[in-house]
Amino acid sequence: MVAPATSTTSARAAYRLSARLLGAFNVVASLALSVGMAVGVTDVAHGLIARGLLLLSAVLAARWLLASTLNEWSAHASARIKFRWRSRIVTHMRMPRLEGDRARGDLALAIEHAADGPSLEMLATSARLSVLGLVVVFWAAGWLSTIITVGLMALAVPLYQRAGKRSEALANEFQQRRALLEGRQLELLSHAPELRALGAVDYGADEITAISNSENAISMKAIRVALESSLVTEFLSGVSIGLVAMVVGFALLDGRLKIEHALIAVLVTSEIFLNIRRFGSEFHRRENAAKSLTLLQGGGASDAVLTAGPLIRAKGLVTDANDEPVDVQIETGDHLVVTGPSGSGKTTLLETLVGWRPARRGIAERASCTIGFVSVEGALFSGSLWENLTLGRDVTRGSVVTLLAELGLDAPRFQDLDAALLADGRGLSSGERVRLTLARDLISAPDVLVLDDIAGVIDGATRLKVRERLERETRMTIIEATVDSPLLLSPTKRIELT
Repeated sequence: MVAPATSTTSARAAYRLSARLLGAFNVVASLALSVGMAVGVTDVAHGLIARGLLLLSAVLAARWLLASTLNEWSAHASARIKFRWRSRIVTHMRMPRLEGDRARGDLALAIEHAADGPSLEMLATSARLSVLGLVVVFWAAGWLSTIITVGLMALAVPLYQRAGKRSEALANEFQQRRALLEGRQLELLSHAPELRALGAVDYGADEITAISNSENAISMKAIRVALESSLVTEFLSGVSIGLVAMVVGFALLDGRLKIEHALIAVLVTSEIFLNIRRFGSEFHRRENAAKSLTLLQGGGASDAVLTAGPLIRAKGLVTDANDEPVDVQIETGDHLVVTGPSGSGKTTLLETLVGWRPARRGIAERASCTIGFVSVEGALFSGSLWENLTLGRDVTRGSVVTLLAELGLDAPRFQDLDAALLADGRGLSSGERVRLTLARDLISAPDVLVLDDIAGVIDGATRLKVRERLERETRMTIIEATVDSPLLLSPTKRIELT
């Protein structure tokens, strides 16, 4: 079960190594081509026009070939990484989206950002190793030009870092405002009839306008920060190249420097700052790639690790909602009841046991098995009753009608399996929605059926019917969480949370 993750990790390590090697090659080749260009220009200046033009043409062709090769490799690495993560995205879909979590659509965007990793790693290596050019500058123009270049490089680094931190803070604030705006818009739209009835529509419109204006203000501020950072770094780069050119120019006038060495110093200085500027300008892509990789690595459902024995095993399990360690071993056919007052963490424990949440401490393992989860928030889809219950499975209509009757759903509207249901079961009571979800899970016959505190929305007479139906499932593993009145009359195991 862990092979895909291992494969992805090894592939990522291979791409990282390749990116670093290519970044180092890019620096060495670029410096060599800068020297070659200086030699070619010198030949032209000395009247060796044919040789100089030939050398310059070769340098330009080599630069084009180098850029094309690096771009092709980046595109190939990006495509391979996208393919690997898209093939594993199903692991994220096994985990239900929890309140406050990022949207599923963010996964596709995260894959796009994570695929930038190899090219960004190559840029980072090129920026770091560009300091090798200082050796060439020192050899060509002496210590003064080298000190100028080193000083302005040292000045540029904290400016990049400061601008990057400001940009990151503004980007995070922008995302928070965007999420607030989207959530508030949906909330106000869903309650538009009440606001209209109270004559308070302007209240909602004014609030949306205020949030939208603040979002726009943050966006414009982020753009200004990015422009200021770009102008400052371009200024430092230009000053460095200009000062080096001035130093070597005076040295040429005094006869202390050859024109070839002067050109080498200027072109190599330009190459050094070119790599640094490229890396610095990709701050947001670097941050997005790192955050996206964290999201993709940590967002999937836990892999099944039990190949024999119990279906679920927990040892010293501590969840996010309760500090009590839980030890339990759930076999096939077990009926487990989890009791405790509201807020004691029953739902969190259930979701941790089935692998939908990470454990805070301890171990929660499960076998490769199908899981049915019934809760008051269980979803029904727009479509017919038949489609909602069978989910495309091959069952007879008579057996479905019989099952509904056993669960107390014997009203005429539940006997017409072609009747349409609205999204989220609008128009049905909470007890009816829960029993329809339970019927769907019983038709699917999962290995483990989880009942998350549903007894409270079912009346007493109907609860007896549901209880009798569940008691007949002797071979199905059932886990029920409840405050006080379980549907399972004869649980084989019990956990009590405080």
